[in-house]
Amino acid sequence: MCSANFHSYSPSNLPLWCFFLESFKVHLKGLWKSECRCGPEISSVKDLSITAEWNMESSLCPCTEPGNSLSAPLASWEEYYRWRSLPLHSPAAVLLHWPLTLYHCLQLSRIQASRCDANDTLRIHYLGPEKELLQLPVFAELLALFPGVHLCIELVGPTVPRSRDGEVLNISSYAHCSAESCCCRSFAASEDVNCSALTLKLWKGVYHERYSDMDSNPHLIVAPNAGLAAYPTWLPTIVSLSLQLTSLFHILGL
Repeated sequence: MCSANFHSYSPSNLPLWCFFLESFKVHLKGLWKSECRCGPEISSVKDLSITAEWNMESSLCPCTEPGNSLSAPLASWEEYYRWRSLPLHSPAAVLLHWPLTLYHCLQLSRIQASRCDANDTLRIHYLGPEKELLQLPVFAELLALFPGVHLCIELVGPTVPRSRDGEVLNISSYAHCSAESCCCRSFAASEDVNCSALTLKLWKGVYHERYSDMDSNPHLIVAPNAGLAAYPTWLPTIVSLSLQLTSLFHILGL
């Protein structure tokens, strides 16, 4: 779905991707604002205070705890949608591919949630974030995927606003659906890091220059849509990564 042709137009004269978003009434709303070219450029956004709203009814998005825990690792979107009781026509995967990619990488690297207890912390370094900086609340889905495990994700890249450099965000609840009466709105996010299962830290700059500021010894380093050939600044980062004994997943944007 993310490879939609932005230059094709619908009968309503909207680009097809925008038309798709508009069909679910999420075009330029909440977490979806950066999902098309109509939305703000990341570099022009002074802060990341985007409302944690799915702007969809609860039947189309994971806004509360799952009905049951996972009995086996998820192997497909179909399995995930079934587990989260979502219809296959829900567009939630468009945003959820960020946390689900981390989940899949952790499965491939054999860092299994079953090996962790409530006292464990999974540390992830996330390189080169862009539009996901405006969609940080969707990472709350990791709370469902790794129950009882504290995850610390450090996001580092040039697009992090200077005003947010070094900021720590604690997430302990899911993004809200559109229903005012839904129980998802009764869980206020905790400001206490000890009560939070998910901690996000933001760093402005390139990885090899900010690594010394970050928590050392990550379990996983992820660089989604890195574009190695397009950005020469990746070379010293790759050299730095080669010296680290950790699991590295580089997901190319095709």
